[in-house]
Order: sequence, then C-alpha cells, then structure tokens
Amino acid sequence: MVKRKALVTGGAGFIGSHLCNKLIKNNYDVIAYDDLSNGSGQKNLSKNVKFVKGSILNVKKVNELCKKVNVVFNLAVKPLLMSFYDPDEVVRVNDFGTYIVGKMCVKTKTKLIHISSSEAYGSAVSLPMKEVHPLLPSTIYASSKAASELYVRGFEKTNGLKMVIVRPFNSYGEFMREDMYGAVFPKFFERLSKGKVCTITGTGKQTRDFTHVDDTCQGIMLADQTKNAVGNTFNIAQGKETTINEIASLMTKNYNKSTGKNINLKFVYTKSRSGDVKRHLADISNAKKILGYKPKITINEGLNRIIKWNIKNK
Repeated sequence: MVKRKALVTGGAGFIGSHLCNKLIKNNYDVIAYDDLSNGSGQKNLSKNVKFVKGSILNVKKVNELCKKVNVVFNLAVKPLLMSFYDPDEVVRVNDFGTYIVGKMCVKTKTKLIHISSSEAYGSAVSLPMKEVHPLLPSTIYASSKAASELYVRGFEKTNGLKMVIVRPFNSYGEFMREDMYGAVFPKFFERLSKGKVCTITGTGKQTRDFTHVDDTCQGIMLADQTKNAVGNTFNIAQGKETTINEIASLMTKNYNKSTGKNINLKFVYTKSRSGDVKRHLADISNAKKILGYKPKITINEGLNRIIKWNIKNK
C-alpha cells in the first residue's frame, strides 16, 4: 500500500493510542492530536507517532492538520461518565467537535473515518444488532455519539465528504482507564489485586459484545483501506454476547491461575446505574463482507492479556 498520512484526533486516548501504533505498523505516517484531558494511552504511543497537543474545538489547528494528511480518524471524545456531571462539555466536544472536523475535512478534501459508539443504539430491541438497528440512546453521551453521526452524514450529502462511520462495541485492553464508565476489566483487576471479590452493578445479567482493542483498531484501519467502505456504517465487534457475571467469573479464575491466589467467586452486587444498557450483541456480517474484518482475540485470551499486563505494570 502507498504510504498514507493520517491524523488521529483523540490519539492519546485508549483506543486512539492503539490505533496510532497499528497504523504505524501498517506503513502510515501518523499525527496524534489530543488535549490530554483523558489521554490514558499517552504512554502507549509509539515514538514514531508525531504528537500535537490541542483541542478539537480549535478550528485553526484542526484545519492546519487536515491539510497535511490523507485521512482523519476522529476519536476525540468526552467520556460517558462525564455526561452525568458535565453534559454541556460532552455535547460541545462530541458534537460540535465532530462538526468542526467534518467541516475541515470538506474544506481540505480529506477523507474522514468517524468513530461513533455502540452506545448510540441504546439497549437492543432486536438481536443481533445490525447497522440499521434504531438509535435509541439512553444517556447524553450516547445521544451525542448518535448526533455526531448525523453531522458527518450531513456533510456527505451536502458537500460530498468521503466518509465512513465505525461503531465499536465495548473495546477493552491494555492502557484502559480504571475510571471509565463500564470499564469492568481494570476495575475487576483492581479489586482482585487487593484480594477482594468483584463488585457488580445491577444483576450482572446485562450483556456486552466485548472486543479486544487490537480487533477494534483492525476494523477501524480497514475502514480506510477498503474502497467500497466509503459512505457506509460498520459495527466492529467480537460478535459474541457475554454477561458481566461471566466476565467476573472468568477474570477471577484467570487471575487466580496467573497469581496462584484463591479469591472466591462470590460477587458483591450494587444498585444499577442510570442509563445502563441491558443487552448488546453486534451483527458484524457487513464488516466481514465489505472490509474483510475478522476478530481474532477471544475473550479468554483478551482477559489473560489484561491480567498479565496489569501485573507487570501496576
């Protein structure tokens, strides 16, 4: 492939940093753009990634950077948890920030890969969830991600923007922040490392389509590399439904095996969180057919990777 130049907004974040590194390994020149407000993956960035600090709301900077690249991967975002205490900032960055990126991509004639979220769907009304599943967001964060897609679509229809929308499902992996909403893996590890059983909100029967960040980033990259992807929306996921109870059980068993400890499998249950999604399971047939996407990391392998990484780095 001819060497491409890419801008990754939110490039110091969890998914963003892993994406930057994957792009570097696949012959891209990469600029990571981030304000470092929640850049959990900054230490993860390859030395070959050019880092620029700045806000997605800085029109001049975004315009200058868009001029230098062939493609923009838009991952700049304020997290779900923030929507409970500062929804204005979530809407400002997630929505108006996306509007700015889309506008600058139109101006500079740059391709845009916009990273949305499975949260935009809300709880499943039909399974597996296809890309045509209705968007029924249950939080301001989820609403902001749904709205951001519409801005990108608007630029495509009105201004001819070359774009692809990607909806990742519950990515997890190394460098994931412990304070992220729904970050069950680092939270469970934190408790297990202190000899405590896992704390689960609600019944633990709520499900997610957990996808290792390496697979997530592979799907995102393929969205740029596949010509037929332009104009489409893709679910990127494992394609398997797992309950939180199952994750807690597997994590405890694997942690005990890795450390030789014997923490029991009894869990502590707390009140359900506001706006919590009940079920998620992605239909990834579209991504498989058009992108050639195929997830490779099983939940068990992914859990072992997280445990080993945390043991080494904590």
